[in-house]
Amino acid sequence: LRGVSAGALMVLALSELRVTPAAAQQSLPTIDVGGQRRGVPRGTQRIAGPATGTNLAPNPSAAPSPPSIWAATLPDGKPAFVQKWQLPNTVASVTRQQIDRKINIVDTEDAVRYMPSLFVRKRNSGDTQAVLQTRTWGVGSSARSLVYADDLLLTALIGNDNTIGAPRWGLVAPEEIERVDFLYGPFAAQYPGNSLGGVLKITTRMPEKLEVSVRNTTTIQDFSQWGTSRGFVNNVSSFFIGDKVGDFLWTVSGNWQRGSQQPLTYVTTPNFYPGGYLATNVYGTTFANVIGSTGNLANDQINAKLKFAYDFTNTIRGTYTFGFWSNDGQSYPENYLTAGNAPLWGVTTTGRGLSNAILQNFATQGRYRIQEKIMVNAAAVRSNSGGPFDFEVSASNFTYLQSDQISPWSAAVPFGGYTQTGRDTVFTGTYWTLFDAKGIVRPPEGILQGHDISFGVHGDQFHLNNPVWLTSNWTGGTDASTGAAVTIAQGTTRTQALWFQDAFFITPDLKFTAGLRGEHWQASDGYNQAAGVNNFGTALTGSTLSWLPIYQPNLYSTRFSPKGSLEYRFDDDWRAVGSIGMANRFPTVRELYNLATVGVNGVATNPNPNLRPESALSKELMIERRLGPDGTARVSFFDEEVRDAIINQLVSVPGSAAQLVQTPTNVQRIRNSGVEVAFQKDNFYFKGLEVLGSATWLNARVISDPTWAPSVSNFEFPWATSVAGKTVPNVPEWRGTLAFTYRPDDHWAFTVAGRYQSKLWRTLANNDRAYGIYFAFDPFFVVDTKIHYKWNERFSADFGVDNIGNYRYFLFHPFPQRTFYVSGRYQFGETKGEPGLFYTGNEGGWPDVGAWFQPVAWNW
Repeated sequence: LRGVSAGALMVLALSELRVTPAAAQQSLPTIDVGGQRRGVPRGTQRIAGPATGTNLAPNPSAAPSPPSIWAATLPDGKPAFVQKWQLPNTVASVTRQQIDRKINIVDTEDAVRYMPSLFVRKRNSGDTQAVLQTRTWGVGSSARSLVYADDLLLTALIGNDNTIGAPRWGLVAPEEIERVDFLYGPFAAQYPGNSLGGVLKITTRMPEKLEVSVRNTTTIQDFSQWGTSRGFVNNVSSFFIGDKVGDFLWTVSGNWQRGSQQPLTYVTTPNFYPGGYLATNVYGTTFANVIGSTGNLANDQINAKLKFAYDFTNTIRGTYTFGFWSNDGQSYPENYLTAGNAPLWGVTTTGRGLSNAILQNFATQGRYRIQEKIMVNAAAVRSNSGGPFDFEVSASNFTYLQSDQISPWSAAVPFGGYTQTGRDTVFTGTYWTLFDAKGIVRPPEGILQGHDISFGVHGDQFHLNNPVWLTSNWTGGTDASTGAAVTIAQGTTRTQALWFQDAFFITPDLKFTAGLRGEHWQASDGYNQAAGVNNFGTALTGSTLSWLPIYQPNLYSTRFSPKGSLEYRFDDDWRAVGSIGMANRFPTVRELYNLATVGVNGVATNPNPNLRPESALSKELMIERRLGPDGTARVSFFDEEVRDAIINQLVSVPGSAAQLVQTPTNVQRIRNSGVEVAFQKDNFYFKGLEVLGSATWLNARVISDPTWAPSVSNFEFPWATSVAGKTVPNVPEWRGTLAFTYRPDDHWAFTVAGRYQSKLWRTLANNDRAYGIYFAFDPFFVVDTKIHYKWNERFSADFGVDNIGNYRYFLFHPFPQRTFYVSGRYQFGETKGEPGLFYTGNEGGWPDVGAWFQPVAWNW
């Protein structure tokens, strides 16, 4: 699929539509607005409560949009795509209006902040490594969930990590968002095995009339940790414009983010130096004194997007999206050992010089520049008649036009500064391409009446290009390359799939859904190369390690994933859904072929070209109850057994018991079981008081891992020769959210929200038990506040504080401390029949406090 034009595929799909719009409209079937048609007559259609099993349900006081078959939200508040394709998953949702009222949104990923069991590892504003943590998988499992923006896959399935594999959130501006929906578990046949953690779909706006939105947001973080204590300021400006002219729709959106970030990493040493700070390593066994901060990033990011749509008929629409994202960031280290943080690295007053490894950390982790440019293309043609047949054809391509991170090879001694030589870490040329064609048949009569039968074909290709070049002048980047590579990692994976699903309405209250997905996967073109390099950044041409290419073996696998779900509605308030599904996740290119340099902890990461696909059997029992007309509560019991789970382990290199490397291996068997509770209620005892919350308990255990071998650094006691019974890395046992929003009138909204997560382990041996230090994964309890003020139909403002209690915690990196948030917004076109662009009527003043907290009748 490489090189395939998304636009060409759309034109090809349209070539069969040899009918004029006028003639087509004469032959249109009856339209059920929003595609809510069911497969068998059921008498009166029940209108359910808020979005299935979720918090953040639509507010009943919001003015409904004019009915449209292309609306992302159905009249009952549920996501239209879930109803259209009869997806059996439990769903959590949040809409644009709810984001405006409740969340201090800076980046798109902030939208999921209070959704049940979800957490995004967002370390700072504009973070490019913000991995989604799901109900059963943690912050190092980017390939165990899928994030889509309309037809574009944002998740970078070239890796399963918390670096390059993270979703490219920056390609979606917050002002674009219409709604965000999360589907729990791998129970829908149309999604690949990477959905075993879940699927997050961001639906962007496509207005039917002129809409304009402009927002500016500023945040100020008050940060203090060891030798770094100052404020960090970020500013985000974004806009959205869209309209419909005849049958043609268009939107233009953009986002510009600029600011500075708190340190992400630190330089540590077991020796004590004057000016440093005493600390231990993550195991609490030796000193790891902090002598400087690195990753002090100042970044400048731009996102621009064009989206076009054309209605060929009333029920067939074609769309095309072009997106561009760029990132330019620079980092400078802080050396705590010298006054004024001057870059002097010579002999200290104690007479002990810094080691070569520490000097290189100050350079590669502290002084670097990163430049990235990404281009995306996505096209689709879909129908939405709600009649006997609907279809959808889509194609997308995501390409790194440029990705360079340049840095000096080492800090220089004894006079300060850095070496002229350096390195350039490159991802330019990395890409992924996807194609999907699917349809759904709803026979109106005959033996298949009551069946909604969907089916589809899928193809994808992910290509990794990741050399690290030595440079004679580090500021020159690739242009100054010496032609020698520290490492080279290349490879490609491809998947072809067919899937089928039948949603059978046995009775109006009983639905059985069965599905099957068959996939053929292959990995090829794996290539690795490494060179020996001295302490001055010069390749050792006489080294046996230099220039030796490794051509990795090709891999092939064919797997089938059956699914099943049974839903029963007891009455208008109660329903239960039981689901079971297989998911096969295939290794990513980086797990197979990546060859990284030595990390900041002094341990190298090696690939494993012989990995097997991991296979998961997931189950869920969900019970839901409506709480009156404006609330829901649910409990979900879930269980997931995974064979051959791909998890990084610290292993000894064969033939050298003293050398340890981090490498992905197949863990024979793990099991994740737990309970999730979620609830939402508007007008909670008082008019205008909204409450939402969730709690999740997870028991994630290693059942069997015969490949694990103890070493000095990964176990605590001599008899600890097995990790059976240990907690799976990177997932917490407990998580919870609770938020209250009070809306005394249509102009004001006051929110207080809390998030809690217990400690998680980074190692299979569960011996990284230290707290509050670099590399630790601490528990946290964070409280956020927000005041939303809508002055009139055009202008609004937000004031908030994230982490108002200034809770200090590490999730490997130090996370943001108390952050002040202020935002102003202009919008036009949100309400039907609005007056001019700068209308200044219906302004709101101070709220009428005397009318606050009016009790409401118990309606549950």
